[in-house]
Amino acid sequence: MSVAPNLQGLSLWPGLLLGLTLSFSLLSGSVIADEQPTREVRAESTTREIDYTLGSIARQHITLHVPPGFELDASSLPAPAQNEAIELRDAHWESKESAHERLILLDIDWQIFVAGDTVKTMPLKKLHLEFKRDQQRLTVDVPPDKVIVSSLLPARIDAEHVKLYSDVPLPEWPFSRQLWSLVGWLSLLALGVLYLLWFFGWIQLPQEKRMPFRQAWRAIQRLRDHNNETRLQAMRLISRAMDQFAGYAVTTENLSRLLTLHPVMDAHSSKLRQFYQAVQQSFFAGQPAALSLEELQQLAKQLSRVEIS
Repeated sequence: MSVAPNLQGLSLWPGLLLGLTLSFSLLSGSVIADEQPTREVRAESTTREIDYTLGSIARQHITLHVPPGFELDASSLPAPAQNEAIELRDAHWESKESAHERLILLDIDWQIFVAGDTVKTMPLKKLHLEFKRDQQRLTVDVPPDKVIVSSLLPARIDAEHVKLYSDVPLPEWPFSRQLWSLVGWLSLLALGVLYLLWFFGWIQLPQEKRMPFRQAWRAIQRLRDHNNETRLQAMRLISRAMDQFAGYAVTTENLSRLLTLHPVMDAHSSKLRQFYQAVQQSFFAGQPAALSLEELQQLAKQLSRVEIS
């Protein structure tokens, strides 16, 4: 009588064990499925559509979202130089890692080798890209982008489709401002020309009365005879200009004092010593003038430049 219940309890144990095993396997399977990364691949493509003609380069920017660890298989890219209307010129990419995916930034340069007699829309090549990680492989298809290719022939537009732009208004520039600007520039030009004429001795200005070397140079320019008396007169003019410049009578003996007080004259010291030696021989020894009229005129001109500077 007591054996039957024990046999019934034993008969329930296999069903309980089977249920526990199935439950554990389902739970473990769900945990493993949660741990596995998503195998979805997404692609985003952008390309500038306009401004292309024969020989132009169209750059396609593709952003690929792949699971971590997957790399782009370069052999899945189209082969270059296939003698087609649009060919692959170059391709380069870089990867950026994130917590749940890897971003692959792919840039492809397509070169256009066709142009018609009209503007036309042309598709780029469709891409079938593959990615690999160890023995696993993923694929994604990227639809072709489209570009607008212009014709090499000049376009013709009929009168019905011509739309003229309105005239651009002239910039506002008051007449008085233009007039004063013109007067200013002409005044600067006149002053520059006036200074050049005075600098080269073609005109005479009132301030030359305080410039003895300038007056001596002008006086020597008016001398035409090249005899000894004319040269002596030129020597007197330079000597008087030297006395007015120094404030005392300059001679061979005190010429060094003049050069010390006026360092600007050091550049002409040798010619001044030669001049005063000729003055001493001509006016005190009675000898003919040793310097020519051209040399005296050149000396007076150089001394007048000292006054200007």
